[in-house]
Amino acid sequence: MKTKLTLFLSLFCIFNLNAQSSNLSGYIKDASGNPVDFANVVLYNAADSALIKVEYSDDKGAFTFNQIDFGTYYFEIKFLGYKDYQSEVIELTSNDAHNLGVITLDTQEQTIEGVVVTAKKPLLEMKPDKVVLNVEGSINASGSDAFTLLRQSPGVVIDNNDNIFMLGKSGLQIYIDGKPSQLAGSDLAEYLKTIPSSEIVAIEIITNPSSKYDAEGNAGIINIKLRRDKSLGSKTTINSSFSIGQRARTNTTVRSTYKAKKWNVFGSVSAYRGEDIDPFNLYREQSGLIFDQTNVGEGGWKGINYRTGMDFLVSEKSTFGILFNGSTRTGTWDQNSRSDISTVGNSYIDSSLIASANSTWDKGDWNINTNYKYDNKDGFSLNLDLDYGTYNRDDIETQPNEYVDPDGNSLAIIEYRSETPNKIDIATAKIDIEKNLGSATFSAGLKYSDVTTDNMFGFYQLVDDIPVLDIEQSNDFKYIERVSAAYVNYGAQYNSFGIQAGLRVEHTESNGILTALIPSNNEEVNRSYTDLFPSFGMTFQLNQKNTFQLNYSRRLNRPNYQDLNPFRSRLDELTFEQGNPFLNPEYAQSIQLSHSWNYKLNTSISYSRTTDLITRITDTTEVTSAYITWLNLAEQEAYSINVSAPIPITDWWNTYTSLTGVHTHNKSDFGEGKRIDLSATTFNVYAQHSFQLPKGIGMEISGWYNSPSIWGGTFEMDPIWSLNFGLQKKFMEDKLTVRMGVDDIFLSTRFKGTSVFGDLNLKVDGRNDSRRFKINVAYSFGNQNVKARKRDTGLEDEKNRIN
Repeated sequence: MKTKLTLFLSLFCIFNLNAQSSNLSGYIKDASGNPVDFANVVLYNAADSALIKVEYSDDKGAFTFNQIDFGTYYFEIKFLGYKDYQSEVIELTSNDAHNLGVITLDTQEQTIEGVVVTAKKPLLEMKPDKVVLNVEGSINASGSDAFTLLRQSPGVVIDNNDNIFMLGKSGLQIYIDGKPSQLAGSDLAEYLKTIPSSEIVAIEIITNPSSKYDAEGNAGIINIKLRRDKSLGSKTTINSSFSIGQRARTNTTVRSTYKAKKWNVFGSVSAYRGEDIDPFNLYREQSGLIFDQTNVGEGGWKGINYRTGMDFLVSEKSTFGILFNGSTRTGTWDQNSRSDISTVGNSYIDSSLIASANSTWDKGDWNINTNYKYDNKDGFSLNLDLDYGTYNRDDIETQPNEYVDPDGNSLAIIEYRSETPNKIDIATAKIDIEKNLGSATFSAGLKYSDVTTDNMFGFYQLVDDIPVLDIEQSNDFKYIERVSAAYVNYGAQYNSFGIQAGLRVEHTESNGILTALIPSNNEEVNRSYTDLFPSFGMTFQLNQKNTFQLNYSRRLNRPNYQDLNPFRSRLDELTFEQGNPFLNPEYAQSIQLSHSWNYKLNTSISYSRTTDLITRITDTTEVTSAYITWLNLAEQEAYSINVSAPIPITDWWNTYTSLTGVHTHNKSDFGEGKRIDLSATTFNVYAQHSFQLPKGIGMEISGWYNSPSIWGGTFEMDPIWSLNFGLQKKFMEDKLTVRMGVDDIFLSTRFKGTSVFGDLNLKVDGRNDSRRFKINVAYSFGNQNVKARKRDTGLEDEKNRIN
């Protein structure tokens, strides 16, 4: 231990040694005082204008040139949407750090034939550790929601069950303002649909996160950055949207912030309601029988999201904050189906099953976070988060099933009722430290999480309209999981070469207990495992126009809490979905090489290999029943390439295009003729055209296309695409913004696919209520000068696994 401490102190001293050199730093902001991140800062030798070093501003607008030899220099700042900035000559003659203070960039604005053209952030930015989609101000992004914006993000695909994939891989983690959402599956989709696009600034796509992030998420992380007011004073914004397709939806948000000298308070509340209709058909061949099923699901929902908090400046170096957020949601869903049953080779219908699944649900969740941050203003910072959150959901479903003959005469009636209350409690604590070591940065942290899920399942058969408890199918499932984690991360910049390396260790203890009313059916699954998750990255600035980046990471994806639950959720008498308590975590190793040319053309290629891939499989039980469950495939390999670029056509017409190609190969053998060896090469295209028209009118046309692909381990899906259109106009000195548009103009987001697994052949065909006219109105008033401190909590990764 003494040797390790001595070695660490020696390294610390080495990194802090400065010979005849100095550090040069500053902050870049716009005219409103907002930080300008990822601006290009180029340092030149004043004597001969030779390029010395290139840096980029961070999300606070800060930049630093470390270990610059004594001499005379000047620097230039360039960023799309702002006028170029060139400094005066600076002379460095001492080891003392040279702080340039705040540098303000002026917005670049032109007038062409009566059209005022104001440059803004490009739709897409490629940063050293992520790709950023700047959706704030996008016309087609207005009047929609976070879920819709994810569907339009480069390399992201969402299937008909609202599962989200990136670069052909599942296991994607969704973060909200730097914290995992704690939801998954349908619950995550429902939550994302309640976040209005007006509250979203940007979507960050992180394909290879560093070790400071939780190891959860094989496909990487998507972080949705919510709007936050950045200047001093007070401000209130009211935003309301309405959309209609076959059904209508509304969302109204009020957001307010106020800051005094040493504290600020902030809050927002969103009220929403809507309806949906989802028709789909399912054709199934099994054991010589044909089940030709038509379904129509429709229902509605309403709810409220709320968020409030306060930050208190204890001293110039310390800040304490508290954040409370939550939501309540209620809804109904009616699934009506008809299955015509016949034998293979015979078109005559033997009988039909007419079923309804009528459900009501009530959800509520809340989370409280306390945060302490210390920054000694000399390169050392500490951040502490304590979180507690709870999630509750109650579902009640009735399901009448009636068999009829070809003439419509009743053959049998079977009626079920199920009650499934569940509760999830999550507590986390984490601490992070960071130390600036001159041209390098060292960071480390600890995290502990404790999760308890309690799921009850009461299954009843209705006899003369009286519910009778079925003791063979009713039970209780409790799952407890405790994860302890620690990480170290080191990053350094040496002129045009940068390096980042980290290691994370996580120890998991889990206990799943199935308690049945019949004791012989009880089950218990215990697991204890420790894993190492290394990460590594290099960047190389060849010249001012060419940047290369190489990243590697190892990650895992634990099963969602509900996917471990063995309860049966029925679509009808012959079709159901069931969890698997014996699921193992899946592990993935990924490597990616990226290149950026002139900050416009971005190219990346990547490879990943996943073992024990968690995927949905449709299988058979008995002769006539089919069910969907979760299994571990042996492995999946994925190769991908992405090319994206903003292309300006004229001063009033800009475009952005992203093309992603993915080749995936799924392999597994479950025996009994149930072998999977399926490959597919797919590509995804996203394009957006933005126009600045006379009279201050903005117009956008955007669209995306997904080629044939693999879904759920065994399904081969047909292509799917969408085209969107939008207009925007601002009034009252830009305080009032009106946007309107149409999503999925040609109603082309129809999902269709086939699957062969064992003796089960499936065909599915359906669509969503995706063609929608939408209008959005936003109005801001009050002193336009307040800033709410951006807050990340420690309850991040756990939220992603609730569904």
